[in-house]
Amino acid sequence: MSDDMLRMLVLAKLERVQKRAGYWMARCPAHEDDKASLSVAAGTDQPVVLKCFAGCQVEDILKAIGLTWEQISNPRERRAEKIWTPRGDAVAVYDYVDEQGELLFQVCRTADKQFPCRVPDPAQASGFRWNLKGVRRVLYRLPKVIKGIADGEIIYIAEGEKDVHALERAGVVATCPPGGSNGSVWLPDFTPVFEEAMVRIVADKDKAGWEHAHRVFDRLKPVAAAVEIVEAAHGKDASDHLQAGLTVADFIVTKQSGRDDPPILALDVYEFIGQEDPPIDWVIKGVIERLDRLIWTGREGLGKTTVTRQMAGGAAAGLHPFNNTIIPPVRVLCIDLENPLRLNRHEWRKIVDAARRKGRPIVDAALYIIPRPEGIDLLHGDDAEWLAERAVAHKPDLLIIGPLYKLHIGDAGEEPAARAITSVLDKVRIAANCALIVEAHVPHSDANPGLVRPVGSSLFMRWPEFGYGIRPDVIDGKVTEKVVRVQPWRGPRAERDWPRRLKWGTRDTDWPWVPADDPPGPPPPDDQWSPSSVLGDGNL
Repeated sequence: MSDDMLRMLVLAKLERVQKRAGYWMARCPAHEDDKASLSVAAGTDQPVVLKCFAGCQVEDILKAIGLTWEQISNPRERRAEKIWTPRGDAVAVYDYVDEQGELLFQVCRTADKQFPCRVPDPAQASGFRWNLKGVRRVLYRLPKVIKGIADGEIIYIAEGEKDVHALERAGVVATCPPGGSNGSVWLPDFTPVFEEAMVRIVADKDKAGWEHAHRVFDRLKPVAAAVEIVEAAHGKDASDHLQAGLTVADFIVTKQSGRDDPPILALDVYEFIGQEDPPIDWVIKGVIERLDRLIWTGREGLGKTTVTRQMAGGAAAGLHPFNNTIIPPVRVLCIDLENPLRLNRHEWRKIVDAARRKGRPIVDAALYIIPRPEGIDLLHGDDAEWLAERAVAHKPDLLIIGPLYKLHIGDAGEEPAARAITSVLDKVRIAANCALIVEAHVPHSDANPGLVRPVGSSLFMRWPEFGYGIRPDVIDGKVTEKVVRVQPWRGPRAERDWPRRLKWGTRDTDWPWVPADDPPGPPPPDDQWSPSSVLGDGNL
């Protein structure tokens, strides 16, 4: 099927299609679209490029119209014609050759993604044997890699042959080791090939891909002129990224080699005190400034995550999340370590729709979401490095992560573990030069539902610059969760202007939470906004 026919196949399944100069606009089927917000265009490497300006994922758009990537893509690699393998018929065959182009072995890919290998063997009736015993292993596309390095080109190392083909169609030199990241070994013979080369390792966005990319990075760093790890800005791997109409320049850099910066000498005391304090660098005016550390608390199910989503969406849209004033938009990265993918998409669509109804749609590359419901363990090096790479690569002004208990698998009630966790968070915050909000649960207490301090070591109460939490409000002597008190448990900071009370909004108000007026009468004792006589002291 031609590229034009593939585009017509997609357009026929959409509503309110309007032809523009070189592209089409239509209603997005993946969300309630009041206007045509879906762009359909022809791409350089992909016949159909879909982009929803409300932020819907391409996979969701295709699912809504009953199509898949395979159905709207032309064949992108050589297909095998019913080649038998011990693991089923091959759907693709990849030739591994030596420096002179002589065939050493072939990797066959089956429909269920198994990769049996065969070697030319005239003694066999089929002309091949199905094992690599005694056969020299080489990199895929080895002659092209050698020539590319000699010509000063950047060499891309992918996980598998399919991604190599996608990268070659994008106009770059690419390779991979036989076997990808599953059980393969980066052999010592591979490393000298990259002497003084410029290398980009394209990591698949899963645990195996991350580990594989870092193994290769460590091997090449001593010999290559420059080496960096990149990830897809869309989808899981290089193929997904390029099929979405993106280019190799759009890959996200997560790690780079390079020389260490020279040490910075300390200031003399008179130089130090003689400097003027810079103006506050607000990320959200009146709420949080750059490099702030805030722990945001609340009991489970009260709505604390909804508040942070609202803050993220507002900040990315250039809209104050509480008073609706216009603020400079900033870049936000949210790492959700608890909620499943389906729920995350459902809730974020509400935030995106709310910002759009307020006339401040979230722009591209302003708000990034990483759902990782399995959590991470900052008490061990790999996950700590993973988090640092996410933050540095995305360069957020505001990083929101949590909940706190999903940042580790140790006992965060013990101070050494808590100190290790906060040490990693501090390094991430400083490396990314961002404000940091960490969500945390509060201790369970039926006798005292007003607790707002974070559960765990007391270090978590001393570590942040300030801490706020939400707790059920008391109206006419009765506890209600439709209105919550916003209570400082560390602070409050004098320059902060947080709302004292929040209530659930309606569709007319757009945001899930909106400020609520204080009830009539004198304020609570010490202006702490907490009915301690009923709910107890939240600062225990």
